[in-house]
Amino acid sequence: MTEGSTLDGTTRTGSTAAAPPRHRERGGSGPGGFGRAAGWTLLGTAVPGAGLLNARRRALGWLALVPFALVVGAAVVLWGTGSAVDVAQRYVLDADVLLGLAVAAAAVGLAWCAVVVGTHVAQRRHRGVRGHRVASSLLVLVLLAVVALPAATATRYALVSRSLITSLFPSGGAAAAGEPTGTAQDPWAGIPRVNVLLVGADSGADRIGTRPDTLIVASIDTKTGDTVIFGLPRQLADVPFPAGSAAAQAWPTACAANGTGGCWLNAAYLFGTQNPQLFPGVDDPGLAATEQAAAGVVGMDIDYTAMVNLAGFQDLIDAMGGIRLTVDRRIPIGGGERLSSTGRVIGTYPVTGYIEPGRDQLLDGYHAEWYARSRWQSDNTDRMDRQRCLINAAVQQYSVLDLARAFPQLAASAQRDVTTDIPAGRLSAFVDLGRKVKEAPLRSLAFNEPLVNTGNPDYDQIHQLVQQALVPPAPAPSSSPTTTTPSASPSSSTASPGSTGGPTPSPTASTPSGEAVDASSVCPS
Repeated sequence: MTEGSTLDGTTRTGSTAAAPPRHRERGGSGPGGFGRAAGWTLLGTAVPGAGLLNARRRALGWLALVPFALVVGAAVVLWGTGSAVDVAQRYVLDADVLLGLAVAAAAVGLAWCAVVVGTHVAQRRHRGVRGHRVASSLLVLVLLAVVALPAATATRYALVSRSLITSLFPSGGAAAAGEPTGTAQDPWAGIPRVNVLLVGADSGADRIGTRPDTLIVASIDTKTGDTVIFGLPRQLADVPFPAGSAAAQAWPTACAANGTGGCWLNAAYLFGTQNPQLFPGVDDPGLAATEQAAAGVVGMDIDYTAMVNLAGFQDLIDAMGGIRLTVDRRIPIGGGERLSSTGRVIGTYPVTGYIEPGRDQLLDGYHAEWYARSRWQSDNTDRMDRQRCLINAAVQQYSVLDLARAFPQLAASAQRDVTTDIPAGRLSAFVDLGRKVKEAPLRSLAFNEPLVNTGNPDYDQIHQLVQQALVPPAPAPSSSPTTTTPSASPSSSTASPGSTGGPTPSPTASTPSGEAVDASSVCPS
């Protein structure tokens, strides 16, 4: 209230409330200013709902903040108890769960983006100068990208994983009929060892049919992860099928009719494709026949089989960024005889290049494939040793993070070039087993010359060698737990230039002991 005089001298009392000060809402950090709006938008992006609550949008703020807090709290509890990996492994390998995760990731990403925009709009109660409006728009766009890209990546990975699981791995129970199913705590309970046949398929436009070029049986101790890999030469003769089976009765006549090499191990695939009635209920009779033949060779049941085309092998190595190997001599690319699926010589291949010697070389997929498969100017012992070196290097070098980074490329390649009978219900158990394998010793034994006469093999002897190899070695007195005896099949670099990888051993090869050795002991250092 103020008191003043009028023009006629009288006094009057009245209200002369001062006009409120006008805020210059053109920037700064005051109420509604650009700095304040930007700060709360950043905080509201990191902690969804915080900016909305500050702007008195309480209903929306709590709607965003409560779910976020619950998810963060659950993640902290899982991480603190050490069960985060186990929980993720158990659920993200289920096709239905992956579909739900893809939808959830997309929905969360959209909702989070809406919170970012809503927070900034609620905080900016001014028109601002042009420069601040541009800066605000850029800030929001950057924050939207920060939120949307991880959500889009999570959605993509979930959908790719689901596609891989549904297309590659058979659906159904966690184990084959009659096989113990284990428990949640121990998925391999009642299964002391699991035997997996790994097949490298040599097929293509210049090949007649599919010819298994690489055959390896990996026997894994499910408790310790101790693994022995058995190299099976493709030219093992007179391979036995399971006694009493229809295939065992038909095999001698059928393989003999196919001519030279018709009774070799790698001819079993052709035998299966020509006689599908002997392997009822399977999608690939050739692979089923190869599995049975490999079981006859090692004298053990084969639990699961995985076949990789050579093109898929290249994709695997390239997706992982290459693989480091030490090469002790020039290895030809190409060369050798062209063989039919029955082993007949139908031509030759030219040498198109070489992998040069060198320590710790980074090889891409193409050169890694030829490192493993080249047989020109070497013998089969040398070739199988190189394959074991490659497997050992992959186990040692490739981490879970590497696999996750390359997963989309690996999944696409696997759907094209990999065939397996591992059921989808067993994937979580195999992931758990894979961690054990990576931490345990990897030993190997190859059944080639001169340990085994591949042209006239003694399969009783091979079965005995297999059982001996499965016994874990006694702890060595040195500090290294993987120190072993000399290689059972040392690498040879002195084969005659004309050798095509036949059963003739290197002239400098020593008599092997028949013991499974550290897989890296056959590799150049």
